[in-house]
Amino acid sequence: MVELSDEAKELLMKFQTRNQQLQELTAQKQNLELKKIEIDEVLKEIEDKNEIYKEIAGILIKKDKEQVKKDLQEEKELIEIKTKKINESEAQLKDQLQKDRSKLESIMQP
Repeated sequence: MVELSDEAKELLMKFQTRNQQLQELTAQKQNLELKKIEIDEVLKEIEDKNEIYKEIAGILIKKDKEQVKKDLQEEKELIEIKTKKINESEAQLKDQLQKDRSKLESIMQP
């Protein structure tokens, strides 16, 4: 078994941490995409409704249809902004992981 240098150990720990961060970002992005799909479905569903009710603490409360649509559109826009930020972070992490992988491979080769 090859004994790793301190530099290699530190780089390996950074690689593992970044890989975990990438997995977490991917999960967050998937959750946001699901929320966006749900919002799209709700917007379609309420399009032909005259009365809209929103559940708050187990009670249905009548809401203004246009306000509900506006709120949903705003939430969808926030999701799109968050998704864009996650995509940028994901790209940076992937780039750094590739660099780390290359460094590790060069260190590990005899």
